[in-house]
Amino acid sequence: MGLRDAAAKALEGFDTKKGNVNGFEGLPSGDYVVMIDNIKNQDTPWGSEQLLIRVQVLDGEHAGQKEFVNLSLDETTAKGNPNPMLGRNIKLIAKLASNSGIELQDEDWEDIETLANALALAEGRTVLMHLTVSENKKNPQYPYRNYDFDEAEEPDEIAIDDDDVPF
Repeated sequence: MGLRDAAAKALEGFDTKKGNVNGFEGLPSGDYVVMIDNIKNQDTPWGSEQLLIRVQVLDGEHAGQKEFVNLSLDETTAKGNPNPMLGRNIKLIAKLASNSGIELQDEDWEDIETLANALALAEGRTVLMHLTVSENKKNPQYPYRNYDFDEAEEPDEIAIDDDDVPF
């Protein structure tokens, strides 16, 4: 793709007078074969901790694009109410681990740092990510992004022999 094609794609539907050049649209709803690129514990500006899972799409129209999955494991919300997403996020983490070949132990759930270290073994592994994007009526600029993960076939290893090496 040349510069002209890249410009046409980037500027499609973009308001050149008022558009936000820093806007990140993310992936649309769909199923993606992704590689787990990085898993870490991350502090938030509001004093919470989240598990940050970064994946990269391996094939298709969005190959090379990254998706950032942020999961809160706080027991309460900022207002002190029970976190309605806690159980769902725990199940999603357990499913991601299982479908990437990681068997989490009871002690891995001690705290978010220990969990992130146990999950780091999944980095470089391939999973099938199901992404559903839906409208957020309160904050339309931040649509809801719901994830699910299944096992994906690992790509075949490329066989290289001495005849393939140029030197």
